[in-house]
Amino acid sequence: MNLPKKPIDLNSKIQKAKPYIFVLYGLLIIAVVFNLIYAKKIIPGVRIAGINVGGMTFESAKKVLEENEKNIPEELKLKFEDKEFPLKRNDIGLTYDWEDSVVRCFDVGRSGNFFIDTKDKIAALFKGLSIPASYDYDDDSFGIKLSVIRREINLEPQNSKFYLEDGKLSISPSSDGRKLLEEDFHKDINLSFGGLDFSDKIIPVQIVKPEITEKDIELFREIIEEIISEDLVINFEEKKWTLDSEKILNLIGFEKNEKEKRVKMILDKSAFRDLANELAAEVNESPKGEVVSTDGNKVLEFRIIKEGKELDEEKFKEDLKSAIFDDRKNVSLVLKNVDDFSDKEKYGILSLIGEGTSHFAGSTAERVHNIILAAGNISGSLVPPGAVYSMNKSVGPIDYQHGFKSAFIIKGGRTVLGEGGGVCQTSTTLFRAILNSGLPIVSRYPHAYRVGYYEQDMPVGFDAAVFQPSWDFKFKNDTNAYVLIQAHSNLSENSLTFKIYGTPDGRSVEISEPVVTDQSPPPPPLYEDDPSLPKGVVRQVDYAAWGATATFTRTVRKEDTILFTDTFTSRYQPWRAVYKVGTKE
Repeated sequence: MNLPKKPIDLNSKIQKAKPYIFVLYGLLIIAVVFNLIYAKKIIPGVRIAGINVGGMTFESAKKVLEENEKNIPEELKLKFEDKEFPLKRNDIGLTYDWEDSVVRCFDVGRSGNFFIDTKDKIAALFKGLSIPASYDYDDDSFGIKLSVIRREINLEPQNSKFYLEDGKLSISPSSDGRKLLEEDFHKDINLSFGGLDFSDKIIPVQIVKPEITEKDIELFREIIEEIISEDLVINFEEKKWTLDSEKILNLIGFEKNEKEKRVKMILDKSAFRDLANELAAEVNESPKGEVVSTDGNKVLEFRIIKEGKELDEEKFKEDLKSAIFDDRKNVSLVLKNVDDFSDKEKYGILSLIGEGTSHFAGSTAERVHNIILAAGNISGSLVPPGAVYSMNKSVGPIDYQHGFKSAFIIKGGRTVLGEGGGVCQTSTTLFRAILNSGLPIVSRYPHAYRVGYYEQDMPVGFDAAVFQPSWDFKFKNDTNAYVLIQAHSNLSENSLTFKIYGTPDGRSVEISEPVVTDQSPPPPPLYEDDPSLPKGVVRQVDYAAWGATATFTRTVRKEDTILFTDTFTSRYQPWRAVYKVGTKE
């Protein structure tokens, strides 16, 4: 049976809904009024780094923030144990952008999404919303500060090792290391800057445990004693290096397999690297290059004229491990061709970066021969970035067997005939070229007395003596590219020039005039009987020279920054003339 439907009472439902409608209308009215009141103001409850800017206009909020900046401390102190690292705002270029900060405050409640905006407005009104301040700092300056902190904080854990003490095998204790937690550090710094919180902060650091302890290696004592019981010899052609028990012990390290908890002997990476570098410096043969053509100072064509060779470190490593831990045989070094020798672009020989010249008018034919031979041996040398160049190594042995002739040299306080006389003219010329290139000079020796050749075209003090094996001329290539040394001789003008090529990095060189002091006259001439000369013949074998001290400085700049300043002082002895008087009948 179908019952008639009960009619809907709309009037009753409307009556029940009226309170909700009134509430909705009320909320809408409140929202409209709220938006009208704060149309050009930040909504209430909004803060920037704790500073209340709610209800303020753009300009008034910006002004409040700018005034508050005067109260911000100039530095943030970072602490670790008894160490303190002040992070000064000026040092890292920390600046605040209050305009951007206020804009971000104005964006609160104005995203265009009704629900998000309503939620933010309610949250700001009842709980408050804090927006971090907008800031910026110089990344490079901050990076320098961070590197200082990193060097002070970071400490490698020390593994236990065997060492010799009074001939007895002992074990060094292991110790914990530590490491700066850089991610947490950056997070703390950003919270401090954004929150205008310049209270002292503790630097987050993690303790790092050593892998190898005394207990781990004690079981190897007898094996180690056997290993170091006899010396180990390393050979290369005519050269020989002997590793005694202490040096062998230094090469032995230990490694732990964490899964198996087993410890085994290995070649210590750091000690091997030091040994390999030392040997490589003795045996490596650098490639040689040549600038073929130029346009002014710019290099148009550069070529490799001789392949280089270097120590085969992988083979040396395997042979050394075998010699120490297994067969105890001597090790022979093997060289291999330098990789990518044909890749000329990697050398960076782009432009002339400096040159130096000297003249040798009046030299004997033997002296000129030695000057040109030494310069030829040096010419073409390519010095890698960061490497120290040694002229003694580059020129090779200075003796008869290698083509040098007898000419006058300074030896034992006298000027006498000796192998390679005149090579100091070559080192003097190279010294001048490196001075003008702005490269750091590592080792330079002045002559014992003033030599006339070196003052034909330059003031006193611009000379460099070499005497193998002790006196050497050295410089460092502190650029980011290779440096090429190229010699040019002109026999008609009695001159030698070294040109230094590389990649210009904006450095300039200022060299002062030498200051000459403590001048003293030469002693009276010395006459010596010589039975090999006919009677009545007098031959001068040494020449008088005034004694003096000469000092000049070199300042190397890069734009407005001084890279370094060095001072060169030469103390010359007064030198007597010496004559040989014939006594032969």
